[in-house]
Amino acid sequence: MLGFATDAPPVTRLLIIRHGQSVWNRAGIIQGQRDIELSLLGLQQAEAMANRLRDVRLDAIYSSPLLRARQTAAALAGSHHLPIHIDDDLVEIHHGAWEGLTEADVERQFGDLLQQWRTRPATVQMPGGEHFQDVKARSIAAVERIAAAHPRHTVAVVTHDVVVRAVVAHLLGLPDDYITRFNVSNTGISIVELGDDGPMVVCVND
Repeated sequence: MLGFATDAPPVTRLLIIRHGQSVWNRAGIIQGQRDIELSLLGLQQAEAMANRLRDVRLDAIYSSPLLRARQTAAALAGSHHLPIHIDDDLVEIHHGAWEGLTEADVERQFGDLLQQWRTRPATVQMPGGEHFQDVKARSIAAVERIAAAHPRHTVAVVTHDVVVRAVVAHLLGLPDDYITRFNVSNTGISIVELGDDGPMVVCVND
């Protein structure tokens, strides 16, 4: 199962999971911090993810406060009979003026900035939104706080695209602008282990 044993680990293991497909994901609309529910497919993805992890020992579940993440976490919580801990720092990047627009709309209105986001995301702050460096700082703080609270345990962390990218890139020691160089699919699971020898990224977007 995902390349690791199901019993208690000798390290702190985090399963960092992106939420299932939302209604706006399906429609191609940028959502950021808008509180959008899962689509029917997203609910099915969440259940499939929970079923896949049914035999994995989990000690805790954390989630972004946004509905799409909480709905995804709820499937996992139901199968493992665990409460969901909400951490506000796991929320998606605030896309500012881009929220509620399709990518085609953003291309027309903010073409140069969109291209910068695609190639040099670490330098971008959307109009009225959040700078990537701020998202990175709070995302890493959340992961460190969760890991410290659950030493030598396995914890599921349900969050969002940019948060997953920021954390994984940081733990791999990648330049911030490389966050767009790997996929983060709906309900994709990235596994990181934190031990005395430093972080180990076991897999990305499984």
